[in-house]
Amino acid sequence: MQSAIVLSADSQLTIRTLSSETLWNQEPSFKITTSQFMIINHLQSQSVPCNPRHIQAQSLRGRMMPQKTFALVLVSLLCAFITNCSGAKLVNNGYRDIVIAVNPGVFDENLIESIKEMMYDASAYLHLATKQQLYFSEIKILLPYTWTVNSSLFQRSTTQSYAKADVIIAAPYLKHRDAPYTLQPRGCGEKGRYIHFTPNFMLNDTLASAYGSRGQAFVHEWAHLRWGVFDEYDDLTPFYITSDGTVDATRCSKEIRGKIADCTGTSCTPCNIDPNTRLPKGNCQFFPEMDQSSSSSIMYVQGLTNADKFCDDKTHNAEVPNSQNRICNYRSIWDMISKSEDFKNSSSPHTGSVIPTFTFLQAKHRVVCLVLDVSASMGLENRINKLQQAAKVFLLQIIEDGSHVGIVSFHSAAFTDSKLKLIDGDDARNELVQLLPTTASGGRNICIGVRSGFAVLRADDGSTSGDEIILVVLGEDNGINGCFAEVEQSGAIIHTIAIGQNATEELEQLSIMTGGLQFAAADNLDSNGLIDAFSALVATNGDINHQPIQLESSGTRIDNGTWMNGTVVFDKTVGNDTMFVVTWDAQTPIVIVRNPSGKTYNHDDFRINQTEHTAHLKIQGTAQTGNWIYNILNHGIKQFVTTSVTSRAADAEIPPVNVNVYMNKKDIMSPIIIYVEVTHGFLPVLHANVTAIIERPSGPPIKQKLYDDGLGADVNSDDGIYSKYFLMLNGAGRYSVNVHVQGEERIAQVALRRGGHAPQYTKNGNIQTHSANLPNKEGLVAQLGGFQRVKSGGTILVPSEALSIDFRPCKITDLQATIVKNRIKLEWTAPGGDYDQGKASHYEMRMSDNLLQLRDNFFNVNLVNLTSMKPRSFGSRETATIVLEHRELQNGATLYFAVRAYDENQRVSEMSNVAKASVFVPLIEHPNDVNISVIVSIVTIAIFIVCLIILITNCVLNSVSQKRILADEE
Repeated sequence: MQSAIVLSADSQLTIRTLSSETLWNQEPSFKITTSQFMIINHLQSQSVPCNPRHIQAQSLRGRMMPQKTFALVLVSLLCAFITNCSGAKLVNNGYRDIVIAVNPGVFDENLIESIKEMMYDASAYLHLATKQQLYFSEIKILLPYTWTVNSSLFQRSTTQSYAKADVIIAAPYLKHRDAPYTLQPRGCGEKGRYIHFTPNFMLNDTLASAYGSRGQAFVHEWAHLRWGVFDEYDDLTPFYITSDGTVDATRCSKEIRGKIADCTGTSCTPCNIDPNTRLPKGNCQFFPEMDQSSSSSIMYVQGLTNADKFCDDKTHNAEVPNSQNRICNYRSIWDMISKSEDFKNSSSPHTGSVIPTFTFLQAKHRVVCLVLDVSASMGLENRINKLQQAAKVFLLQIIEDGSHVGIVSFHSAAFTDSKLKLIDGDDARNELVQLLPTTASGGRNICIGVRSGFAVLRADDGSTSGDEIILVVLGEDNGINGCFAEVEQSGAIIHTIAIGQNATEELEQLSIMTGGLQFAAADNLDSNGLIDAFSALVATNGDINHQPIQLESSGTRIDNGTWMNGTVVFDKTVGNDTMFVVTWDAQTPIVIVRNPSGKTYNHDDFRINQTEHTAHLKIQGTAQTGNWIYNILNHGIKQFVTTSVTSRAADAEIPPVNVNVYMNKKDIMSPIIIYVEVTHGFLPVLHANVTAIIERPSGPPIKQKLYDDGLGADVNSDDGIYSKYFLMLNGAGRYSVNVHVQGEERIAQVALRRGGHAPQYTKNGNIQTHSANLPNKEGLVAQLGGFQRVKSGGTILVPSEALSIDFRPCKITDLQATIVKNRIKLEWTAPGGDYDQGKASHYEMRMSDNLLQLRDNFFNVNLVNLTSMKPRSFGSRETATIVLEHRELQNGATLYFAVRAYDENQRVSEMSNVAKASVFVPLIEHPNDVNISVIVSIVTIAIFIVCLIILITNCVLNSVSQKRILADEE
């Protein structure tokens, strides 16, 4: 008997059997099987919002959840991507709950009307592009707390936030960078994180000449965000060699007309040709005609006339070297969209109105209640002290000015330690610190603590909507599901911090159903996890310039008379409101801090609390840029000592280097992937050293280096997103990640983000320029200098069923083929035996003279003999050279190659990218580049001269002939 999870029309998640029997009247000891679990994984790819307000409390009680095992499984699948899980859902062909959020640094009331006009246009355009299937039904516009608005027209936001919005409107760090883009850290067919529009893009109508209407641009970006498709242009590779050996422009479809030229500013000249590749070089570009007679693809240039469709299998150009072909195995855009869950859930065309409705929301200053577990077990092994140390960091350094904070402690009963208090200076912060609980006893009743937290939150305005609870829990509580319904209806956001692996398994369900974050801290003395978790709980309003940034988090157990030494790098983007925090277990150590100029801060400069075992040093003004050195001497018993350093932006107008961490586990058969996004404003930071430290259910933490090289788990190289598979599972339970990022002087760089395509066009035979256009191959912006960051990435739950998965090798994405005389040299980066770890067992390479035949019938085309090749470890460079017959290397021939890797158990990877080798006779290379028009002119003149010579010769010969005839007649 099979079972399936389905979403009913009223958005309730239920479980139904696929036979007439009822699965859930089995014995209470029933455990979900792996095969049934695999059915659940479809839930992630469906239009089920990550916010389980749509998972009614009844579906989590009684026979629906006979064991906690099922809750653990369900939690890990519903929202594995722990931030920015879009709440957008598809109901009756219309997308609802789309959130468009304005950054706090932006203020222009004209944006509201511009957003509405964009979405009116986008809805009609999407309806047309999807063949009357889909449209935008309900839009939520979220304004920041910095705006003064008519409260009667705006509702208070609940679980919606800037950090989780589908679309953000924010100024770029660099001026005149208005290209819209979608951040897509994951692979083909997987949802993106957000769409970014600038205020200038939203308000400056002249940019329509570059990107088309805002509605058209929105649909282009929505396809990225919702369906995980990629662009069909490629500014870095604007030309390619076709299968018949000709040069063509990278575009879709091939029917799009245009002009090729080399343009600098307003001056355009014919293109120079590279004699070795036959491709145009320099700034040579293809300029499409603005007015097209044939249909063009929305994912190529949405601003062209007749750009009202997505390329399908009939019009898709599978040869072009663009992102869609590279990442999605040459599938057409429409093939992916039409086979998505959105179309499975919307099989009939929509014939009614496509005009969206709007809800206006406004965020507010944070209202937070700490709900802290003080049950008897918290009194053991110094846990209550650890809790005090971490909560103190949050109150003194993390929570923003203007916020309201209350404190509740609970065991079998709950206690209000502090009502809401306005954070308006150091005095208010210190008063709250003094009210933190110091003793522990009794049992544990999480629901009582949560209800008391709600009561505290209501004190400001009678509501809990949009307010936050930070819930810290140590152990089991079998009655936690008793308050799920109240939590669901509260409109509050609950962030959970589990101490150790024994915290009740359903704890994370509270944060998932309210859109909160989930963290876990190791339950041992040698851990800085609680401080890191509290440090990551910054506001989600997008006001990064006023949020604390964690620069350092380290800890070690040191002997008597031993020093703990470290360096903290302060870059030019941070330095205000800087605080050093040192904690210890038993006896106060000696702490010394030196700034880059040599000034020393010692015992007298720290605020030391002997009871809480903490020392705080607050740096006045803006901390000096450079290396700060700390030295800690333990002069008592062996103990665990930690150091944490936080700071804020040095300049309110310059965004600090920022780090965001995400973990993703798509389904039971997939590995955990760790993503780390490093940015300076919205610009990607390149060449940073990124290390993830993963706490597992047992054993010591694991360190892994992450990469931004386009290999393995990383989708795109040099986009500021560093990625890595994590496969070293050692048990069911919570896996939490903490990330350390370091940029070295003269190595770390800031790059321009590859944004939306803004081509110049050809109209009536003339190339039209516009201000939005930038050089296609614009290089790096600047050297960033040294910097240092630490960020907690939260936790992910892994069920026991996932422990026995034998992962296959990862896909090879950089296969290249080069012709050298009568040989073809093939190169690629070695995959691992398990995704990107270890090494493969052997390779299988195939070739064909037909790209689609190779893609669709890989195992039936010609085999390339690689039997003697022994795969190397992941990341190594592999090289193979093959000799082909003369007929296969004739001028004009094109061959395609692809490869798969096998592990020891014959599990095979996805097919690699396709490498193309085209045979041609190179042009004669001259010392200087020869303009193609000059060549044509020379040839034309030569032909004219030859013809003239022939004509003159004929005239002379005719004249001589006539003279001879006259002479003969005489």
